[in-house]
Amino acid sequence: MELPIDEARAEVRRLLEGARSKHALSRFTSCMSCNLACPVDAKPYNLIQQRWNNRYKQCGAPPLYKFVCPTSSPNIWQLLNIFLTDEERGWISHWMDYEPMHGDEVLLIGNYLHLFPFIVGGSSLLDQFRPVDRLDQWEAGAYLYQGGYLDVVQKIAVQTKREFDTWGVKKIVPMLDAVHHLFTTVHPREMGVSHDQEFVNFTDWLLEKIETGAIELKHPVEKLVTVHDNCYSKAFGQTCWDSHREILKRCGCTLVEMRHNRENGLCCGFGKGASWTRNATLPFEIISEGARKFKEAEETGAQALVSYCGGCIYLLWAARELLGSPMDVYHSIEIVRMAMGETINYPQDHIRRAWDIIAIISYQLMISLFQKNFSIESLHYDETRSTFMPKEFRILKTIRSLLDSSLFRRFYAALFRQIMPLVKLI
Repeated sequence: MELPIDEARAEVRRLLEGARSKHALSRFTSCMSCNLACPVDAKPYNLIQQRWNNRYKQCGAPPLYKFVCPTSSPNIWQLLNIFLTDEERGWISHWMDYEPMHGDEVLLIGNYLHLFPFIVGGSSLLDQFRPVDRLDQWEAGAYLYQGGYLDVVQKIAVQTKREFDTWGVKKIVPMLDAVHHLFTTVHPREMGVSHDQEFVNFTDWLLEKIETGAIELKHPVEKLVTVHDNCYSKAFGQTCWDSHREILKRCGCTLVEMRHNRENGLCCGFGKGASWTRNATLPFEIISEGARKFKEAEETGAQALVSYCGGCIYLLWAARELLGSPMDVYHSIEIVRMAMGETINYPQDHIRRAWDIIAIISYQLMISLFQKNFSIESLHYDETRSTFMPKEFRILKTIRSLLDSSLFRRFYAALFRQIMPLVKLI
């Protein structure tokens, strides 16, 4: 968003003074670009986060947010259990139940890649690690930090340090750049919690293995692709953007850039949730942001939009189906797997999962209309993981059953698109 210079200065003064914001707290996405754009390196995004944190302490979080809180019920991971295939259940059970031991090199799967376990499940890329999936580590607090839930993230930092130290492991490899950034930078610098383990960036590990020939790419993926640079990539900068593109080139892809890329890259839509004003309009505002991303991606003429973020993948696929975009959407790991000669069930698995998630969000939105704002109280699962175990959820099953019909899908997506512009008028 661009403001006239005088209004931008006035908005910064309002943020500094804690006065009522006219723009930032209700219209911005959490894309972090403003930190890079600031000519005096004043970190304006950090100021916005602090004001969002103040709002959370005063008002709580919108009830729809419960669906991304693994210790609240229902939540997206609990509800997704109803729709998982047996193979997916097997992978997830293995990742969640394994208790790391001294000497393990732990690979953290992450909360959002958990939603698409087929992206990495069964791949030889996992052979050099002990894959671990701990939903109640909240991805180190990455998606909460993005939305300004700073006090909660500080507690997560303490909790994860305690858990890592109990494991006794020396090396941890988060699959998500954002999680790596939280553990190595945000926790020690902003939360006062330093971890003793060595954290290895998965992208750096992957590129090194490709360059040394340890991972062989014998099957070129000859696609014209454009890259989605996620919000957290801006915390890493040029090396991050270059590394992800280099991997795709080595896989045989040809790259074409969107108008907004790298430090100016548009949010997938997820970050719009941070500046919520009304619970009921959140999904429409989020997908509206996603529509901007797809418009730019389609204008490039690329065959596929490639994301290296699990959090963005779930939003981009839901947006693709609701918007009716013809563009393919891949996680970069899938491109690597294809170049390795591994078989993936694309796009069938993704389409099925996108409509699972659309059904879940629709159900959560419906029940949230009768709930109040809330505070995140418990961070850790209880002994039985009660908020992970599936229940009946008959209404959700009915919604998902209806969405098995291609006719109903088209109707639902068209209705969603009709509502999107009306939300801006409210």
